[in-house]
Amino acid sequence: MPPIPPPADLQSDLDAARDAERTGGPEAAMALYRRVLERDAEKGEAGMAVAHDALARLLVGQDMAEAAGHALASWRLTPADQTRRSNLWQLLTHLGKADDVDRFQGRDDCVGLVALGNALRRDGQGLRAERAYRRALELYPEVSFTLSRLACLCAEQHRLEEADALFLQAAERHGGRDAATRTAPAFLASLRDGPPPAGIRATLAEGAGSADRPLVVYASCDAVYARKFLPTMVRSIVEDSGLDCAIALHLINPDAEAEATVASLAAAHGAGRFIVLRETIDLAPLGDNAKTYYACSRFLVLPDLLSRWKRPVLMLDVDLMAIRDLNPLLAASAHSDLGMMSHALKRLDIWSLLYADVLHIRPTMGALRFLDLTRRYIRHFLDRGLPVWFLDQAALAAVHLAGFTTEAAPRLTVYPADIHSSTVMVDGEGRYWTDDSAYFYSVRATGGGQQAMHRLKRRAGTTADVKPG
Repeated sequence: MPPIPPPADLQSDLDAARDAERTGGPEAAMALYRRVLERDAEKGEAGMAVAHDALARLLVGQDMAEAAGHALASWRLTPADQTRRSNLWQLLTHLGKADDVDRFQGRDDCVGLVALGNALRRDGQGLRAERAYRRALELYPEVSFTLSRLACLCAEQHRLEEADALFLQAAERHGGRDAATRTAPAFLASLRDGPPPAGIRATLAEGAGSADRPLVVYASCDAVYARKFLPTMVRSIVEDSGLDCAIALHLINPDAEAEATVASLAAAHGAGRFIVLRETIDLAPLGDNAKTYYACSRFLVLPDLLSRWKRPVLMLDVDLMAIRDLNPLLAASAHSDLGMMSHALKRLDIWSLLYADVLHIRPTMGALRFLDLTRRYIRHFLDRGLPVWFLDQAALAAVHLAGFTTEAAPRLTVYPADIHSSTVMVDGEGRYWTDDSAYFYSVRATGGGQQAMHRLKRRAGTTADVKPG
Protein backbone atom coordinates (compact mmCIF):
# COMPACT_ATOMS: atom_id res chain seq x y z
CA MET A 1 0.00 0.00 0.00
CA PRO A 2 1.45 3.44 -0.90
CA PRO A 3 2.14 5.84 2.00
CA ILE A 4 -0.80 7.84 3.34
CA PRO A 5 -0.37 11.63 2.96
CA PRO A 6 -0.17 13.57 6.23
CA PRO A 7 -3.46 14.97 7.58
CA ALA A 8 -4.72 17.97 5.66
CA ASP A 9 -8.08 19.68 5.38
CA LEU A 10 -11.19 17.66 4.62
CA GLN A 11 -11.34 18.49 0.92
CA SER A 12 -7.68 17.59 0.47
CA ASP A 13 -8.27 14.22 2.09
CA LEU A 14 -11.28 13.60 -0.15
CA ASP A 15 -9.26 14.55 -3.24
CA ALA A 16 -6.39 12.29 -2.16
CA ALA A 17 -8.81 9.41 -1.55
CA ARG A 18 -10.33 9.82 -5.00
CA ASP A 19 -6.84 9.88 -6.55
CA ALA A 20 -5.99 6.66 -4.72
CA GLU A 21 -9.14 5.03 -6.11
CA ARG A 22 -8.31 6.09 -9.64
CA THR A 23 -4.73 4.80 -9.41
CA GLY A 24 -5.78 1.41 -8.10
CA GLY A 25 -4.98 1.88 -4.42
CA PRO A 26 -8.16 0.76 -2.59
CA GLU A 27 -6.47 0.25 0.78
CA ALA A 28 -4.98 3.73 0.73
CA ALA A 29 -8.30 5.16 -0.45
CA MET A 30 -10.20 3.47 2.38
CA ALA A 31 -7.70 4.75 4.93
CA LEU A 32 -8.15 8.28 3.65
CA TYR A 33 -11.94 8.03 3.58
CA ARG A 34 -11.90 6.71 7.16
CA ARG A 35 -9.73 9.66 8.17
CA VAL A 36 -12.39 11.97 6.75
CA LEU A 37 -14.97 10.31 9.00
CA GLU A 38 -12.74 10.77 12.08
CA ARG A 39 -12.80 14.56 11.80
CA ASP A 40 -14.85 16.58 14.29
CA ALA A 41 -15.41 20.30 14.01
CA GLU A 42 -14.47 20.80 10.40
CA LYS A 43 -16.16 17.79 8.89
CA GLY A 44 -19.30 18.58 6.95
CA GLU A 45 -22.24 16.36 6.19
CA ALA A 46 -21.57 16.45 2.46
CA GLY A 47 -18.00 15.24 2.88
CA MET A 48 -19.03 12.57 5.36
CA ALA A 49 -21.71 11.26 3.01
CA VAL A 50 -19.21 11.08 0.16
CA ALA A 51 -16.77 9.16 2.36
CA HIS A 52 -19.47 6.74 3.50
CA ASP A 53 -20.56 6.22 -0.13
CA ALA A 54 -17.02 5.44 -1.20
CA LEU A 55 -16.39 3.03 1.67
CA ALA A 56 -19.63 1.21 0.92
CA ARG A 57 -18.56 0.88 -2.70
CA LEU A 58 -15.03 -0.29 -1.86
CA LEU A 59 -16.12 -2.73 0.84
CA VAL A 60 -19.06 -4.40 -0.90
CA GLY A 61 -16.89 -7.16 -2.31
CA GLN A 62 -15.05 -7.71 0.98
CA ASP A 63 -17.62 -7.28 3.73
CA MET A 64 -21.18 -6.55 2.63
CA ALA A 65 -22.35 -5.91 6.19
CA GLU A 66 -19.71 -3.23 6.76
CA ALA A 67 -20.56 -1.78 3.36
CA ALA A 68 -24.22 -1.68 4.37
CA GLY A 69 -23.28 0.12 7.58
CA HIS A 70 -21.64 2.89 5.57
CA ALA A 71 -24.56 3.01 3.13
CA LEU A 72 -26.92 3.38 6.09
CA ALA A 73 -24.83 6.19 7.55
CA SER A 74 -24.77 7.98 4.18
CA TRP A 75 -28.54 7.61 3.78
CA ARG A 76 -29.15 8.95 7.31
CA LEU A 77 -27.26 12.11 6.38
CA THR A 78 -29.29 12.65 3.18
CA PRO A 79 -32.50 10.57 3.48
CA ALA A 80 -34.09 12.20 0.42
CA ASP A 81 -31.25 11.18 -1.90
CA GLN A 82 -32.69 8.55 -4.26
CA THR A 83 -29.34 7.02 -5.20
CA ARG A 84 -28.27 6.52 -1.61
CA ARG A 85 -31.69 5.15 -0.77
CA SER A 86 -31.40 2.64 -3.59
CA ASN A 87 -27.86 1.64 -2.60
CA LEU A 88 -28.93 0.93 0.98
CA TRP A 89 -32.02 -0.97 -0.15
CA GLN A 90 -29.89 -3.19 -2.40
CA LEU A 91 -27.36 -3.99 0.32
CA LEU A 92 -29.97 -4.73 2.98
CA THR A 93 -31.64 -7.02 0.46
CA HIS A 94 -28.59 -9.10 -0.41
CA LEU A 95 -26.44 -9.37 2.72
CA GLY A 96 -26.58 -12.35 5.10
CA LYS A 97 -25.68 -15.82 3.81
CA ALA A 98 -26.97 -19.02 5.35
CA ASP A 99 -23.64 -19.65 7.09
CA ASP A 100 -23.59 -16.11 8.56
CA VAL A 101 -26.10 -16.87 11.37
CA ASP A 102 -23.42 -17.22 14.06
CA ARG A 103 -21.62 -14.12 12.80
CA PHE A 104 -24.63 -11.86 13.29
CA GLN A 105 -26.22 -13.57 16.28
CA GLY A 106 -26.41 -11.18 19.23
CA ARG A 107 -25.96 -7.97 17.25
CA ASP A 108 -28.56 -5.31 17.97
CA ASP A 109 -27.66 -2.72 15.35
CA CYS A 110 -29.90 -2.27 12.32
CA VAL A 111 -27.56 -3.81 9.76
CA GLY A 112 -26.77 -6.73 12.05
CA LEU A 113 -30.44 -7.51 12.69
CA VAL A 114 -31.41 -7.37 9.02
CA ALA A 115 -28.37 -9.47 8.10
CA LEU A 116 -29.33 -11.98 10.78
CA GLY A 117 -32.89 -12.11 9.45
CA ASN A 118 -31.65 -12.69 5.90
CA ALA A 119 -29.19 -15.35 7.03
CA LEU A 120 -31.85 -17.16 9.05
CA ARG A 121 -34.23 -17.11 6.09
CA ARG A 122 -31.57 -18.56 3.83
CA ASP A 123 -30.93 -21.19 6.50
CA GLY A 124 -34.62 -22.11 6.55
CA GLN A 125 -35.33 -20.62 9.99
CA GLY A 126 -38.33 -18.47 9.12
CA LEU A 127 -39.70 -17.85 12.63
CA ARG A 128 -36.36 -16.67 13.99
CA ALA A 129 -35.87 -14.54 10.86
CA GLU A 130 -39.20 -12.82 11.51
CA ARG A 131 -38.15 -12.06 15.10
CA ALA A 132 -34.95 -10.44 13.83
CA TYR A 133 -36.80 -8.29 11.31
CA ARG A 134 -39.42 -7.21 13.84
CA ARG A 135 -36.69 -6.35 16.34
CA ALA A 136 -35.04 -4.17 13.68
CA LEU A 137 -38.36 -2.42 13.01
CA GLU A 138 -38.92 -1.89 16.72
CA LEU A 139 -35.47 -0.39 17.36
CA TYR A 140 -35.03 1.43 14.03
CA PRO A 141 -38.50 2.30 12.71
CA GLU A 142 -37.06 5.04 10.52
CA VAL A 143 -35.25 2.41 8.40
CA SER A 144 -38.30 1.41 6.42
CA PHE A 145 -36.41 -0.98 4.13
CA THR A 146 -36.81 -3.70 6.77
CA LEU A 147 -40.51 -3.69 5.87
CA SER A 148 -39.54 -5.14 2.47
CA ARG A 149 -37.61 -7.98 4.09
CA LEU A 150 -40.51 -8.86 6.37
CA ALA A 151 -43.04 -8.54 3.52
CA CYS A 152 -41.10 -10.98 1.33
CA LEU A 153 -40.87 -13.44 4.23
CA CYS A 154 -44.65 -13.28 4.73
CA ALA A 155 -45.20 -13.78 0.99
CA GLU A 156 -42.92 -16.82 1.06
CA GLN A 157 -45.14 -18.26 3.83
CA HIS A 158 -48.28 -17.39 1.82
CA ARG A 159 -49.38 -14.84 4.40
CA LEU A 160 -50.46 -12.85 1.38
CA GLU A 161 -52.67 -10.16 2.93
CA GLU A 162 -50.07 -9.46 5.62
CA ALA A 163 -47.34 -9.22 3.01
CA ASP A 164 -49.47 -6.88 0.92
CA ALA A 165 -50.02 -4.54 3.88
CA LEU A 166 -46.28 -4.45 4.55
CA PHE A 167 -45.48 -3.71 0.90
CA LEU A 168 -47.98 -0.84 1.00
CA GLN A 169 -46.34 0.55 4.14
CA ALA A 170 -42.92 0.27 2.52
CA ALA A 171 -44.22 1.98 -0.62
CA GLU A 172 -45.54 4.90 1.41
CA ARG A 173 -42.19 5.27 3.13
CA HIS A 174 -39.65 4.81 0.36
CA GLY A 175 -41.43 3.93 -2.91
CA GLY A 176 -39.30 2.04 -5.41
CA ARG A 177 -39.87 -1.60 -6.24
CA ASP A 178 -42.13 -2.11 -3.23
CA ALA A 179 -44.60 0.37 -4.72
CA ALA A 180 -45.23 -2.04 -7.61
CA THR A 181 -45.45 -5.21 -5.53
CA ARG A 182 -48.86 -6.44 -4.38
CA THR A 183 -49.82 -9.86 -3.04
CA ALA A 184 -53.40 -9.52 -1.77
CA PRO A 185 -55.72 -11.94 -3.59
CA ALA A 186 -58.41 -9.24 -3.52
CA PHE A 187 -56.11 -6.88 -5.44
CA LEU A 188 -55.44 -9.50 -8.11
CA ALA A 189 -59.18 -10.26 -8.29
CA SER A 190 -59.92 -6.57 -8.84
CA LEU A 191 -57.49 -6.54 -11.77
CA ARG A 192 -59.10 -9.61 -13.29
CA ASP A 193 -62.58 -8.11 -12.96
CA GLY A 194 -61.56 -4.73 -14.36
CA PRO A 195 -61.84 -3.53 -17.95
CA PRO A 196 -59.66 -5.25 -20.55
CA PRO A 197 -56.09 -3.94 -20.42
CA ALA A 198 -54.54 -2.12 -23.32
CA GLY A 199 -52.02 -4.04 -25.36
CA ILE A 200 -49.64 -2.31 -27.71
CA ARG A 201 -49.90 -0.68 -31.14
CA ALA A 202 -47.64 -2.46 -33.57
CA THR A 203 -47.36 -3.69 -37.13
CA LEU A 204 -46.93 -7.40 -37.79
CA ALA A 205 -45.18 -8.97 -40.78
CA GLU A 206 -45.28 -12.77 -40.88
CA GLY A 207 -43.06 -14.74 -43.20
CA ALA A 208 -44.77 -17.14 -45.57
CA GLY A 209 -43.15 -20.18 -43.98
CA SER A 210 -43.63 -19.24 -40.35
CA ALA A 211 -47.12 -20.74 -40.03
CA ASP A 212 -45.80 -24.23 -40.82
CA ARG A 213 -43.49 -24.31 -37.82
CA PRO A 214 -44.75 -26.06 -34.66
CA LEU A 215 -43.13 -23.57 -32.26
CA VAL A 216 -42.51 -19.82 -32.12
CA VAL A 217 -39.38 -18.46 -30.47
CA TYR A 218 -40.17 -14.90 -29.42
CA ALA A 219 -37.79 -12.13 -28.34
CA SER A 220 -38.32 -8.42 -27.78
CA CYS A 221 -35.83 -5.55 -27.65
CA ASP A 222 -35.03 -1.97 -28.49
CA ALA A 223 -32.77 -0.89 -31.34
CA VAL A 224 -29.57 -0.99 -29.26
CA TYR A 225 -30.13 -4.55 -28.04
CA ALA A 226 -31.16 -5.58 -31.56
CA ARG A 227 -27.74 -4.61 -32.85
CA LYS A 228 -25.83 -6.06 -29.91
CA PHE A 229 -27.57 -9.38 -29.33
CA LEU A 230 -29.99 -10.44 -32.08
CA PRO A 231 -27.41 -11.86 -34.54
CA THR A 232 -25.89 -14.25 -32.00
CA MET A 233 -29.19 -15.22 -30.45
CA VAL A 234 -30.85 -15.98 -33.78
CA ARG A 235 -27.83 -17.90 -35.06
CA SER A 236 -27.83 -20.02 -31.91
CA ILE A 237 -31.54 -20.81 -32.29
CA VAL A 238 -31.14 -21.78 -35.94
CA GLU A 239 -27.89 -23.73 -35.61
CA ASP A 240 -27.66 -25.03 -32.02
CA SER A 241 -31.15 -25.28 -30.47
CA GLY A 242 -32.43 -28.26 -32.45
CA LEU A 243 -35.83 -26.55 -32.68
CA ASP A 244 -38.11 -26.47 -35.69
CA CYS A 245 -39.45 -22.99 -35.08
CA ALA A 246 -40.55 -19.68 -36.42
CA ILE A 247 -38.62 -16.73 -34.99
CA ALA A 248 -40.63 -13.72 -33.87
CA LEU A 249 -38.71 -10.51 -33.31
CA HIS A 250 -40.48 -7.67 -31.52
CA LEU A 251 -38.66 -4.39 -32.20
CA ILE A 252 -39.46 -1.36 -30.05
CA ASN A 253 -38.67 1.93 -31.81
CA PRO A 254 -36.36 0.31 -34.39
CA ASP A 255 -33.86 2.51 -36.20
CA ALA A 256 -32.20 1.99 -39.57
CA GLU A 257 -29.39 -0.13 -38.07
CA ALA A 258 -31.83 -2.39 -36.28
CA GLU A 259 -33.81 -2.85 -39.48
CA ALA A 260 -30.61 -3.66 -41.35
CA THR A 261 -29.75 -6.23 -38.68
CA VAL A 262 -33.12 -7.95 -39.11
CA ALA A 263 -32.81 -7.86 -42.89
CA SER A 264 -29.39 -9.53 -42.72
CA LEU A 265 -30.79 -12.23 -40.42
CA ALA A 266 -33.65 -12.91 -42.81
CA ALA A 267 -31.21 -13.17 -45.70
CA ALA A 268 -28.93 -15.52 -43.79
CA HIS A 269 -31.53 -17.82 -42.27
CA GLY A 270 -34.53 -17.61 -44.59
CA ALA A 271 -37.04 -14.78 -44.54
CA GLY A 272 -39.98 -17.15 -44.51
CA ARG A 273 -39.43 -18.29 -40.94
CA PHE A 274 -39.40 -14.77 -39.44
CA ILE A 275 -42.25 -12.83 -37.86
CA VAL A 276 -41.46 -9.17 -37.16
CA LEU A 277 -43.45 -6.89 -34.86
CA ARG A 278 -42.58 -3.22 -35.01
CA GLU A 279 -43.76 -1.02 -32.15
CA THR A 280 -43.36 2.74 -32.15
CA ILE A 281 -43.97 4.52 -28.85
CA ASP A 282 -42.85 7.76 -27.21
CA LEU A 283 -40.88 6.68 -24.15
CA ALA A 284 -39.53 10.13 -23.30
CA PRO A 285 -41.91 10.45 -20.30
CA LEU A 286 -40.28 7.37 -18.75
CA GLY A 287 -36.78 8.84 -18.85
CA ASP A 288 -34.23 6.39 -17.43
CA ASN A 289 -37.03 3.91 -16.74
CA ALA A 290 -37.57 3.21 -20.44
CA LYS A 291 -35.67 -0.05 -19.95
CA THR A 292 -38.60 -1.26 -17.84
CA TYR A 293 -40.92 -0.81 -20.79
CA TYR A 294 -38.56 -2.78 -23.04
CA ALA A 295 -38.82 -5.67 -20.57
CA CYS A 296 -42.59 -5.37 -20.10
CA SER A 297 -43.89 -4.67 -23.60
CA ARG A 298 -43.68 -8.32 -24.63
CA PHE A 299 -46.09 -9.21 -21.82
CA LEU A 300 -48.53 -6.55 -23.02
CA VAL A 301 -48.87 -8.31 -26.37
CA LEU A 302 -48.12 -11.93 -25.48
CA PRO A 303 -51.72 -13.08 -24.79
CA ASP A 304 -52.79 -11.73 -28.18
CA LEU A 305 -49.87 -13.44 -29.92
CA LEU A 306 -50.61 -16.73 -28.23
CA SER A 307 -54.24 -16.53 -29.38
CA ARG A 308 -53.16 -15.60 -32.89
CA TRP A 309 -50.50 -18.27 -33.34
CA LYS A 310 -52.22 -21.09 -31.37
CA ARG A 311 -48.85 -22.74 -31.00
CA PRO A 312 -46.40 -23.12 -28.13
CA VAL A 313 -44.18 -20.09 -27.63
CA LEU A 314 -40.68 -20.03 -26.21
CA MET A 315 -40.10 -16.46 -25.05
CA LEU A 316 -36.45 -15.60 -24.43
CA ASP A 317 -34.48 -12.57 -23.32
CA VAL A 318 -32.65 -11.30 -26.36
CA ASP A 319 -29.24 -11.56 -24.68
CA LEU A 320 -29.62 -15.35 -24.37
CA MET A 321 -28.01 -17.80 -26.71
CA ALA A 322 -28.87 -21.48 -26.99
CA ILE A 323 -25.80 -23.62 -26.40
CA ARG A 324 -27.30 -27.08 -26.93
CA ASP A 325 -30.45 -28.90 -28.06
CA LEU A 326 -33.40 -27.28 -26.27
CA ASN A 327 -35.90 -30.07 -26.92
CA PRO A 328 -35.22 -31.91 -23.63
CA LEU A 329 -35.88 -28.69 -21.70
CA LEU A 330 -39.18 -28.06 -23.49
CA ALA A 331 -40.16 -31.69 -23.02
CA ALA A 332 -39.93 -31.15 -19.24
CA SER A 333 -42.77 -28.60 -19.43
CA ALA A 334 -44.72 -30.20 -22.27
CA HIS A 335 -47.61 -31.16 -19.98
CA SER A 336 -47.79 -27.84 -18.10
CA ASP A 337 -49.34 -24.55 -19.05
CA LEU A 338 -46.08 -22.69 -18.52
CA GLY A 339 -42.42 -23.40 -17.81
CA MET A 340 -40.29 -20.80 -16.00
CA MET A 341 -37.02 -20.63 -14.14
CA SER A 342 -36.75 -20.10 -10.39
CA HIS A 343 -33.76 -19.78 -8.09
CA ALA A 344 -34.51 -20.89 -4.54
CA LEU A 345 -31.55 -19.01 -3.05
CA LYS A 346 -32.85 -15.71 -4.42
CA ARG A 347 -36.40 -16.08 -3.21
CA LEU A 348 -35.63 -13.61 -0.44
CA ASP A 349 -37.15 -11.18 -2.93
CA ILE A 350 -40.59 -11.84 -4.33
CA TRP A 351 -39.53 -10.30 -7.64
CA SER A 352 -36.90 -13.05 -7.99
CA LEU A 353 -39.32 -15.88 -7.36
CA LEU A 354 -39.88 -16.45 -11.08
CA TYR A 355 -37.54 -15.28 -13.81
CA ALA A 356 -38.76 -13.66 -17.01
CA ASP A 357 -35.83 -14.66 -19.21
CA VAL A 358 -37.06 -18.11 -20.29
CA LEU A 359 -40.80 -18.85 -20.63
CA HIS A 360 -42.22 -21.89 -22.37
CA ILE A 361 -45.92 -21.19 -22.95
CA ARG A 362 -48.39 -23.68 -24.29
CA PRO A 363 -51.59 -22.39 -26.00
CA THR A 364 -53.92 -23.47 -23.19
CA MET A 365 -56.65 -21.65 -21.31
CA GLY A 366 -54.52 -21.89 -18.18
CA ALA A 367 -51.62 -20.10 -19.85
CA LEU A 368 -53.93 -17.45 -21.29
CA ARG A 369 -55.48 -16.80 -17.86
CA PHE A 370 -52.03 -16.46 -16.30
CA LEU A 371 -50.72 -14.14 -19.00
CA ASP A 372 -53.88 -12.04 -19.14
CA LEU A 373 -53.62 -11.35 -15.42
CA THR A 374 -49.90 -10.66 -15.76
CA ARG A 375 -50.65 -8.10 -18.47
CA ARG A 376 -53.33 -6.47 -16.30
CA TYR A 377 -50.88 -6.22 -13.40
CA ILE A 378 -48.12 -4.66 -15.51
CA ARG A 379 -50.49 -2.25 -17.24
CA HIS A 380 -51.95 -1.17 -13.87
CA PHE A 381 -48.58 0.07 -12.64
CA LEU A 382 -47.40 1.48 -15.96
CA ASP A 383 -50.59 3.52 -16.21
CA ARG A 384 -49.95 4.88 -12.71
CA GLY A 385 -46.44 6.08 -13.48
CA LEU A 386 -44.58 3.26 -11.74
CA PRO A 387 -42.30 1.73 -14.38
CA VAL A 388 -39.96 0.25 -11.79
CA TRP A 389 -37.32 -2.22 -12.85
CA PHE A 390 -38.37 -5.85 -12.26
CA LEU A 391 -42.05 -4.93 -12.69
CA ASP A 392 -42.44 -7.91 -15.04
CA GLN A 393 -41.08 -10.36 -12.46
CA ALA A 394 -43.09 -8.76 -9.65
CA ALA A 395 -46.14 -9.38 -11.82
CA LEU A 396 -45.21 -13.03 -12.45
CA ALA A 397 -44.69 -13.65 -8.74
CA ALA A 398 -47.90 -11.89 -7.69
CA VAL A 399 -49.99 -13.75 -10.23
CA HIS A 400 -48.41 -17.06 -9.26
CA LEU A 401 -48.86 -16.51 -5.50
CA ALA A 402 -52.16 -14.64 -5.31
CA GLY A 403 -53.88 -14.75 -8.67
CA PHE A 404 -55.63 -18.10 -8.35
CA THR A 405 -56.42 -18.61 -4.68
CA THR A 406 -60.08 -19.40 -5.29
CA GLU A 407 -59.78 -21.43 -8.49
CA ALA A 408 -57.51 -23.99 -10.07
CA ALA A 409 -54.15 -22.43 -10.82
CA PRO A 410 -52.42 -22.90 -14.16
CA ARG A 411 -49.92 -25.73 -14.05
CA LEU A 412 -46.33 -24.48 -13.80
CA THR A 413 -43.08 -26.36 -14.42
CA VAL A 414 -40.16 -24.76 -12.60
CA TYR A 415 -36.83 -24.90 -14.40
CA PRO A 416 -33.74 -24.98 -12.17
CA ALA A 417 -31.28 -22.09 -12.26
CA ASP A 418 -28.52 -24.16 -13.82
CA ILE A 419 -30.23 -24.11 -17.19
CA HIS A 420 -27.95 -21.05 -17.53
CA SER A 421 -24.24 -21.54 -18.08
CA SER A 422 -22.22 -19.56 -15.56
CA THR A 423 -19.00 -19.68 -17.60
CA VAL A 424 -17.97 -19.21 -21.19
CA MET A 425 -14.41 -19.51 -22.47
CA VAL A 426 -13.56 -18.24 -25.94
CA ASP A 427 -10.54 -18.61 -28.21
CA GLY A 428 -9.33 -16.17 -30.83
CA GLU A 429 -11.47 -17.76 -33.54
CA GLY A 430 -14.66 -17.37 -31.57
CA ARG A 431 -15.01 -21.04 -30.61
CA TYR A 432 -16.41 -21.27 -27.11
CA TRP A 433 -16.73 -23.74 -24.26
CA THR A 434 -19.53 -23.71 -21.67
CA ASP A 435 -20.97 -25.84 -18.87
CA ASP A 436 -21.85 -29.33 -20.00
CA SER A 437 -25.42 -29.37 -18.65
CA ALA A 438 -26.74 -25.87 -19.31
CA TYR A 439 -29.09 -24.89 -22.11
CA PHE A 440 -28.35 -21.15 -22.37
CA TYR A 441 -25.63 -18.60 -21.92
CA SER A 442 -26.83 -15.17 -20.81
CA VAL A 443 -24.77 -12.00 -20.78
CA ARG A 444 -26.83 -10.26 -18.09
CA ALA A 445 -27.65 -13.28 -15.94
CA THR A 446 -23.97 -14.14 -15.61
CA GLY A 447 -22.73 -10.63 -14.95
CA GLY A 448 -21.63 -9.65 -18.43
CA GLY A 449 -19.61 -12.68 -19.45
CA GLN A 450 -16.00 -12.87 -20.47
CA GLN A 451 -16.63 -11.92 -24.08
CA ALA A 452 -19.17 -9.95 -26.07
CA MET A 453 -21.81 -12.25 -27.53
CA HIS A 454 -20.99 -11.34 -31.11
CA ARG A 455 -17.61 -13.04 -30.68
CA LEU A 456 -19.18 -16.39 -29.83
CA LYS A 457 -19.29 -18.21 -33.16
CA ARG A 458 -19.61 -21.92 -32.50
CA ARG A 459 -19.63 -24.15 -29.44
CA ALA A 460 -16.52 -26.34 -29.40
CA GLY A 461 -17.06 -28.30 -26.19
CA THR A 462 -17.43 -27.99 -22.44
CA THR A 463 -15.28 -26.22 -19.88
CA ALA A 464 -14.33 -29.65 -18.52
CA ASP A 465 -12.57 -30.27 -21.84
CA VAL A 466 -10.29 -27.29 -21.49
CA LYS A 467 -9.72 -26.85 -17.75
CA PRO A 468 -7.14 -29.67 -17.46
CA GLY A 469 -5.05 -27.97 -20.13
